[in-house]
Amino acid sequence: MAEQGQPARPTASERPAPSERPASSGSPAPSGRPAPSGRRALPRLPVVAVLGAGLLVGVLAGGPGAPRAASPPGVAASAVSVVAPADAVSSAWYCAGATDVRSGAASGRLLLVDSGGRAVRAAVRIVSDAGRSRSLAVVVAARSSATLPETVPGGAAWVGAEVTFDGGSASVEQETSGPLGATLQPCATAVSPSWYFASGETLVNATTTIILLDPGAAPAIVDLSFTTDEGREVPSELQGLVVPAGGMVVVPLRSRLRRRSYIATTVSTSSGSVVAWEVEAVARPAKGAVILGTKAALAPLADPASPFEGVVEVPGAPGASTRWWWPDGGTARGTSEVYRIYDPGARTARVSLSVALDEGSAEPFLLTVGPGQVATLPTSASARIPAGVPYGAFLHSLNGVPVVAERTLVASYPSSERGSVGVVGATLPATQWLLGAPRVGGDRLVGIAVAAVSGGRTAVRLDSLVSGSLVPVRGLGPLELSGDAPFVVDLAHLPEPLPGPLALVASHPVVASVQLADPGRAGGLTESLGTPVLPRG
Repeated sequence: MAEQGQPARPTASERPAPSERPASSGSPAPSGRPAPSGRRALPRLPVVAVLGAGLLVGVLAGGPGAPRAASPPGVAASAVSVVAPADAVSSAWYCAGATDVRSGAASGRLLLVDSGGRAVRAAVRIVSDAGRSRSLAVVVAARSSATLPETVPGGAAWVGAEVTFDGGSASVEQETSGPLGATLQPCATAVSPSWYFASGETLVNATTTIILLDPGAAPAIVDLSFTTDEGREVPSELQGLVVPAGGMVVVPLRSRLRRRSYIATTVSTSSGSVVAWEVEAVARPAKGAVILGTKAALAPLADPASPFEGVVEVPGAPGASTRWWWPDGGTARGTSEVYRIYDPGARTARVSLSVALDEGSAEPFLLTVGPGQVATLPTSASARIPAGVPYGAFLHSLNGVPVVAERTLVASYPSSERGSVGVVGATLPATQWLLGAPRVGGDRLVGIAVAAVSGGRTAVRLDSLVSGSLVPVRGLGPLELSGDAPFVVDLAHLPEPLPGPLALVASHPVVASVQLADPGRAGGLTESLGTPVLPRG
């Protein structure tokens, strides 16, 4: 067993046996044939952490977290977003973390996608932290999409949205764009009494903001607690926060937690339920600033800055889980990649992070995470993962204690693609996924990563949703995955732009993600998981 604060000792792989892995749902398999060329290691990256040359496994002290979130029947406790089945009567989505499009700080827009065979009606309510809102009705045609700017009368510093469809097979994603970069995330379908975030920071040029949205008919009472590099922290001012019914409350952490290079957050309600999002924004450090990770930053009065600018926006995890997947990882020159594992419960977790390399093999990393603690694993500093080789990652709790896990990445010069990414792992492998916002146009590049979770051979098909039809992606035939190694599809080399959002169908359960990049633009890199589609009940 790896000791706390020490590098994990290499051991034999502890990936679960086939009987432990998710079973196929029996979806029809597309015809498989060898995958086309086009693999590439997409840059991946941590928003604030600056790490030494050697592998470091760090554990921060803290106390036990809030009670576990309840989960809907048939859905993993920490599945934040799922597409309701086609026969659902209705489905609801909740977004937060954008600003009014007129502010320019992080202008938000909603992408509504209908993957089903009939048009769906959507009731949309845009809400702000200032109490202003507006409502509108939208019809999304079958197998098509619609885009809405997030605006409220008079503008607002922060905005969110509630979207209710009159059926299933529909999804909502939120895109933001501003001076610090772009973000892309599926909105949440879960409402929970508890939410967890594994990463955050409040440096001189870095802020972390928690946004709480209450879509219910009664106010919610919320408490926030934290594990930081200063230990367990429960600021009295952040206990008993009232989130009004149908309203939104924004909590900037820097006003209460200054100069924290690590922050894990637990959101707990004593009354009602909320949806919680986190926004991490890092501005370019001032000229001559003390940089985090340098010797000067260790001085008692130092106020270090992060060297990496960018923005990350993620919904929280509505519950901890014993299994987390990421379909696309990789290290390359100019990139840094870190996994953060947060144990919000009262028991010590022993976890294994296994990596399935596109080429070769690697021993898993073993970590021990105490109650209320955070373990930090910088994989880009490890010789086990060759630079430039794509891989899929699987985190498994060996003793059944659930945790929350997030991969954070930073790409900077000399990488051709620069920016910050934070991806909370997937907990619900599926045979069908929606990838709502991928597109190729001008300098906007896109990559799709897919990884199987059950071994063997898995056939995968990608189609665009265009004007009521499923249209095969031109220049991309059916793909075939072998084992659990990922396949990264570089769509920038297709003969024509993608005409619409993507629907993925696989013969066995997979996890999938999408990455967008503006080459040469600081903050132009963003990545998110796709949204799994639940089968008909």
